[in-house]
Amino acid sequence: MFSKQEQRSWIKIESARSRTAQQCHQGLQEACGESGLPCRTMARWAKAFKEGRQNVADMRRPGHPSVSEEVYALAALLDNDLHHTICELVRKTELWHTTVLHILKERLGMRKIASR
Repeated sequence: MFSKQEQRSWIKIESARSRTAQQCHQGLQEACGESGLPCRTMARWAKAFKEGRQNVADMRRPGHPSVSEEVYALAALLDNDLHHTICELVRKTELWHTTVLHILKERLGMRKIASR
């Protein structure tokens, strides 16, 4: 599975090679399958790169919290399997135990977390 930033980097490269958004989408679907960005999202990013955008990261928007890489990493692990223990998540992400708990409760909105 490729992160959103990795997929955007690929769109940026393909846009520089004068590929259309549809061609970018087809190529990314071959590589990522169902986890690839939607076609409309790819079209917006391809347009932005053709108009001169250089950065593949999301731009900060007023009133919206920024999402860190740690949150993305935990969310990706939980997308694959919701039955991870806190200790497993700590081991796989190399984050502190309290950081994992904070992200799960405060950032991902999980209310019930198994202790075993």
